[in-house]
Amino acid sequence: MDSDLRKWSRVDTGLMLGIGVVALGLRVLCAWEYSSHSIGRMLWVDEGAYWTRAMDVRAGHLMPGRPFYQDPLFPYALALLMKIVGPGIAALRISLACLGALTPMIVYYAGRRGLGRAEGLLAGLALAVYGPLVFTDGLLEKEGLGALVAALALAAVSRSVEPGRGLNPTWLAVGGWWCGLLSTLRANAMVLGLIGPAWAAMVGPKPRRLRRRILSALAFCAGFLVVISPVAMTNALVGRPPEFLLTTWQSGANFYIGNGPGATGTYWAPDFVEANPAREADDFADEARRRSGRPLTPGEVSRFWFREGLRRWRDAPIASMGLLVHKVRLVLNDFEIPDNQDIAFVKAVAAPHIGWGFLSFGWLSPWAALGLASRNRTPFWWFLVITTIAGLATTATFFVVARYRIPWTPGLALLASAGAVDCARMLRRGRGWTIAGRALLLALPAGFLAWHPVPDPSPDRWGHAEIVLGMAELGEGNLDAAIDALDDARAFGAGAANRVGEITRSGPVHDRLASEVGSRLRMKFGDQFDTRLDHARWLRQIPEGRAESRRLIDRALAEDDDDRRARRESGAWWLGETDNPDWRRRASADLARSAASPGPDLSGSILLAIVTHDRRVISHFGREIQKRYRIRMRAAEFILKH
Repeated sequence: MDSDLRKWSRVDTGLMLGIGVVALGLRVLCAWEYSSHSIGRMLWVDEGAYWTRAMDVRAGHLMPGRPFYQDPLFPYALALLMKIVGPGIAALRISLACLGALTPMIVYYAGRRGLGRAEGLLAGLALAVYGPLVFTDGLLEKEGLGALVAALALAAVSRSVEPGRGLNPTWLAVGGWWCGLLSTLRANAMVLGLIGPAWAAMVGPKPRRLRRRILSALAFCAGFLVVISPVAMTNALVGRPPEFLLTTWQSGANFYIGNGPGATGTYWAPDFVEANPAREADDFADEARRRSGRPLTPGEVSRFWFREGLRRWRDAPIASMGLLVHKVRLVLNDFEIPDNQDIAFVKAVAAPHIGWGFLSFGWLSPWAALGLASRNRTPFWWFLVITTIAGLATTATFFVVARYRIPWTPGLALLASAGAVDCARMLRRGRGWTIAGRALLLALPAGFLAWHPVPDPSPDRWGHAEIVLGMAELGEGNLDAAIDALDDARAFGAGAANRVGEITRSGPVHDRLASEVGSRLRMKFGDQFDTRLDHARWLRQIPEGRAESRRLIDRALAEDDDDRRARRESGAWWLGETDNPDWRRRASADLARSAASPGPDLSGSILLAIVTHDRRVISHFGREIQKRYRIRMRAAEFILKH
C-alpha cells in the first residue's frame, strides 16, 4: 500500500478531472439558477457586510479601522475576485462556484496520496454532489472558501508523509501554512495550530530521533505562524491602545451567544444586540463597558464575554451541560440549521437543481464513523481523525449553524470513504461479522444522531425566509411579488407577522414600500372595482394606509359579499392585525370564503393553507397555473411538509 500511495498516473489525472467536471457543472448550474432569481441577486446579512468591506479594500482601504472582529481573510479574497470579474453579484456567485469545484478535486488528491485511489475517488465524488457544499460554494460567505483551503491543507499534509522515510519538513510547513490560512476564515481552526505540531512530532517510523520530531513540529508551526503573524501585527498596529490579538476579538461574544443565559444551541441575539454584522461588535462592546463600568479594549471585551459565558456554566452547570449535549446533537444531525439563507427554502423557490446535490451530512456521518475503525491507519488517517473531530467539537463549544460544518466536510468525506472502502475489502475477505460489529458500535449510533428528529432550533425560519424573499422582490421593484411573500410570512404565525409589522412600520423597508405604493396610486386604471381592491392591497402594507385599505375592502364587500378577491384581501388585512386577539380566526374565516369553490381565489387558498397548516386546501391545483403562483405553491407545500 505504501508504494502505491506514492505513484501518480494518467488514470489519477483523468479521475480527478472527471470529478472536477461533475462538481463544476453542478455548481455553476445552481449558482446561475440562484442568481437568476431575485432572492439570489440580493446580498443578505453577512453577504452584504463582506461585499461592503471588499469594496472598501478594492478602493484601497487595506487596513481596518480597528482590530478584526470577524475572520479577516474573506473580504480580501472577495476584493481580489472583484478585480477579476467585477462587483456584480451573479458574476461573483458563479466565480466562487467555479473555485468551489476545485475542492472535490483536491480532496481526491489528498485521499489518493494519504489513503489510496479508491478512498480518494469516493471522497471526491461525494463532495462533488454534497448538497450543502454545492449551495455554499455559490454564496458570498467564507465557508465555501474555507472548505477549499481545508482541502488544500489536507493535500499538503498527505504530501508530507513519505512512506518509509518519515515526514517531509517542507510539505509540513506548507500544510501548516494552509491550516493558518483556514484559521483566518474560521476561528475555531486555530486548534490546528496545536494539533498539527503534536501530530508531526508523534507519527513516523519507529524509532525516530527526538531532533527529527522537534524539526517536524517546528516546520508545521513555522508555516502556521507565517499566516497568523501578519494578522496579529495588523491588530496591534490599528488597536488603540495596541494589544495582542491573534486573529479576532469575536470569540468571547460567540462563546456567550452559545453559552449565555438565553442560549438555544444556534445563533441567539441577546436583548442588547442587533442581529446585524454591522452593529454586533459595537453592541457587545457597549454592553461590556456598561456592565464593567470602565472603558475596555477589544481584547478585554472578548475576555469579558468569555467570563460571562463561563459564569452561566458556574451558576447552572446541569443546564449548561444539557445545552452542550444538545449542541453536539445539532452538529451531528442531518438537519441544516439556516443562518442567512436557508438551503431548503432556496431549493424550493429559486434553485431546484440544488436537489441534484443529493448527499447530505446524514449520509456521510455513519460511513465516517466506520472510518474511525479503518484498518488502513496511515499517518494521514490519524491527522484526518483528530482534526475532523476537533473541528466539529469546537463548533459545538460555541454555537451551531449548518455552514459552520462546511470547512470540516473534506475531512468527513475522506473518513467516510475510508470506512466504505475498508468495509468493501473486509466483505471480499468474508469478514461480515466484523462489519456487523462495527456497524452496531459505530454506524448505527452515528446514523441515529444524524437522522433522529431534534427540536426545531429555528421554528420561525419559514416566516423569516418569506420575509427575505419579500425584501428581495421589493428591492427589484416587484411590489406585487413582495406583497405575496409578506402575506405568506404573516400567515405563517404571530412571530413572523410581528416581524413584518416591525420592518414595515418605519425605516428603509417602510420608505421603499411607501414609495412603491405612492407610484402605483398615481397610475391610471380603467376598472374602478379592480382599482379599489388594488388600492386596498397596496395601502395595507404601510401603517398609515391600513385604515383606508379597510374602508375600501368594506365597500367592495358591501357591493358583493361573496367576491373571492375582496374576501382574500380582507383575510390578508386581518393577518396584519396581531394586536387583536381574534386576528387569526377572522383571517381564516375570510380566507376560507375566498378559497371556497366554485371559482376559488388561488392566492387566498395559499394563505389559508399556510394559516391552517392544511395542505389539502391547495392539493387540487395543477401545474397549469401561472409561474408566480407555482413558486408560491411550491414554497407553501414545502413549508407545510416540514
